Amino acid sequence: MNQTFAKGIAMLTNEMKLQAFLKIRTRNYRASLRLEGMTPPPAPTSKPAPATPAPKTKHDR
Repeated sequence: MNQTFAKGIAMLTNEMKLQAFLKIRTRNYRASLRLEGMTPPPAPTSKPAPATPAPKTKHDR
């Protein structure tokens, strides 16, 4: 392998590989359900829902 090419590639950890596999497996399962005419359950969210910001008030001077 070309050394300059290898320097630009980050090493994948086993945890990163596992997360990628689980993401693809979940996506494929949901696609299979849609193909069979079933409604897949809601997708799990990994990010928390954003909190609604407080309404802005006009700054008085």
